[in-house]
Amino acid sequence: MQTLTQVTPILIVAIFLTSLLIVPSVFVLGGNNTLTNIDGPFESQALLSQMPYNARVAIYDEDNLTVPAMSLAENLTNNIAEITTLLEGAGHSVEALTTDDILNHELLTADYDVFIIVNNIPRPSIFNHVKEFWLGGGSLLSFNGAMSYLWLAEILYPGWSGDPRYGSWNYLPSVELNVTARHPTMKDFHVNETVTHSANNWAVIAQTAIDGADNAYYYTTLLNNASTPNHVSAFAIDSGYKGGRVVQLPGDGSSISADFQSIIIDSVEWLVPKPKGRIVIDYAHQPRIGVDPWDDEFVTVVSSVNNFKQFRTLAVNHTFTFDKLYPSASGNLTADRLAPYDVLILVYPDLNYTSAEMTAVENWVSGGGSLLVLGDRTGMIGPNRGDITINNLLQNFDMSLGTSNILGNALMDPETHVTLENSPSITCGNRNYVNVIGSAVPIWTDAGNVVIAAQEFGSGRVILSGEMNVFDTALLSLTSNAQYSINVLNWLTAADADILVFTSYGYHRADAITALRDLGHSYQPLYTDDYIDNFIDSKDWGLVILDQSNFWFSNTELDAIYAYINAGGKLILSYFDVDDTSTHPVWSKIGVEYSADAVSSPDLLMWDSSHRIFTDPNNLDAANLTSNIAFGDSGDTLTVLSGYTALAGSSATEQAGNAYIVLSNDYQTLYNGYLIDACTGDEDDSTYRDSVELWQNEIAFMLNPPGGLPFNLDPMTLLIIGVGVLAVVVIGAVVYRTRGGGSSSKPKKKSTKKKK
Repeated sequence: MQTLTQVTPILIVAIFLTSLLIVPSVFVLGGNNTLTNIDGPFESQALLSQMPYNARVAIYDEDNLTVPAMSLAENLTNNIAEITTLLEGAGHSVEALTTDDILNHELLTADYDVFIIVNNIPRPSIFNHVKEFWLGGGSLLSFNGAMSYLWLAEILYPGWSGDPRYGSWNYLPSVELNVTARHPTMKDFHVNETVTHSANNWAVIAQTAIDGADNAYYYTTLLNNASTPNHVSAFAIDSGYKGGRVVQLPGDGSSISADFQSIIIDSVEWLVPKPKGRIVIDYAHQPRIGVDPWDDEFVTVVSSVNNFKQFRTLAVNHTFTFDKLYPSASGNLTADRLAPYDVLILVYPDLNYTSAEMTAVENWVSGGGSLLVLGDRTGMIGPNRGDITINNLLQNFDMSLGTSNILGNALMDPETHVTLENSPSITCGNRNYVNVIGSAVPIWTDAGNVVIAAQEFGSGRVILSGEMNVFDTALLSLTSNAQYSINVLNWLTAADADILVFTSYGYHRADAITALRDLGHSYQPLYTDDYIDNFIDSKDWGLVILDQSNFWFSNTELDAIYAYINAGGKLILSYFDVDDTSTHPVWSKIGVEYSADAVSSPDLLMWDSSHRIFTDPNNLDAANLTSNIAFGDSGDTLTVLSGYTALAGSSATEQAGNAYIVLSNDYQTLYNGYLIDACTGDEDDSTYRDSVELWQNEIAFMLNPPGGLPFNLDPMTLLIIGVGVLAVVVIGAVVYRTRGGGSSSKPKKKSTKKKK
């Protein structure tokens, strides 16, 4: 009895905790009483400006400080200890990578978000390895003389591959620096404030050099010399031109001032990529063609036009990351190496796959990974029959390459598939035909013969092309090849997506899409309103987001939206013209009636500033948001129907007929009759656009409204967890009594050290 008495309090606690997890679904509020799983707990759904983020940082560790012959840098150092300690103290993981590590292809976007070069120059043997990381969407944080490398690698100035010191950059004395922009890399500082740095000669770039670059639009000057403003000491690049983000700062990593400690931490957090998906191309089986001119060791043919260099650039510019999977002694296509990626690209291989690799790939696809397989004709001359190798890999799928040897370019004919959005035709060159059975479907055909097909396999997706060059540099600019390539990547990386998002403004960089990426959600984007009904019908969505800022919905599209809501679907809709179709039943389903047109560039006035869409996860901390873009029609003021709640409007207090934002009381629909994309200011002084923050709050709220289950899990999962918790606690209590309890000291966690 003594044992039972001592265990009883533990059992009571366990039963109590279990009861918190087991929530009957009848008590869950929301449209149609359906449950929506999201990718992370609500408390994790904040922009990086509002939450700690564990960035994965690699820092260059090279003691050979000899300046490479092509560089004009001087006084190189290898001071990485202070920055490592600073970033680890801020919660980030930091690993030192040597030249040998990088030569061994360890610098990958799947493993690291940011690569830091502290007043050093990568050795010539890894120039291209570091550039490859950046070209694939990885971010760079460089200090002082590392600017020389940025010039040499054509990162700062496209087309310029030399070191233009004395003309475009130099070393100049600087101590007090002037802040020139309000930016996420410097959240503690405002324009015209002064930042203090240790006295020395630090690298500066001429503002005129920035202004003359083809990618000048993507630069933000952060710090300059107040007395000679043409001398820029710090800048950021958020490029839609090529490659990942870049921040250049002064300093050599020693005696870091308090001001720059803050800037370094903020810079790393801003530099972290938030990709739509992670792509890797297989280099372990000698693809017939590759990406870069320096890939000759791993590909069969190196060509200036038959390569995937522009395809990678297009992918990265559309917020994907892109790695190469190099041969490894530890295994090539293994479960561990595939796990970080969403898409694996296989190009006509000149080395065979092992049976273990074929099994690993099939299991990976079945578990949610996606394949883009680029095959080709049977008449290819070379070391291997890649078409046969591909068919061996796909033996359990419903697609295979045929035995055709078709020569010459031709336009393909579209079938019916969601990847055809805005792609009326594509051009294919020499090609094979594809055999399609079972659940596989044709996408593009040539005189009735399938050339490109798709299949959903388990939880993953596959696209097979009978033409390996369809996305290479030679064909990418023809017809709709470029658009179709992005459609393919969007579809392949949305196998697990529960969210459909349409936007007609900003497209892949639209505020609603940026918000989704910041939240870490998988999503299927859509940019052509003609395809709204196709995509809505393509699967059961947990949430549909429609941001129609530029065009009008047709009655057919409104019918599709109405049917989706009527079936219990959850919707966020932003639209400007209820009066154009004011009698359509969709508006009563959303709970609004047209009242009047909004004035040009109106303010958005919060009627319930404590509501979660204004406070969580981003506290907008403002009574109103200001419109900074003059759309032709800024929206409508609305009358709210019974069963719906107005949260904001055109007047300082709630008044009938003045509503802008309307939420259904069952949290099924959220309507913005005001174009929140116009709120590009920063009223809450967070350094992030108000429009992105409001979109994020609305998405987070609709995915996890009041009354939802803990951690967004379904009741059965919660029941299983609860029973498991109870069992573990009971067993633990018995073991505790049996062994007599007690405690032992915990070993210290080993901090990240230099990699040998």
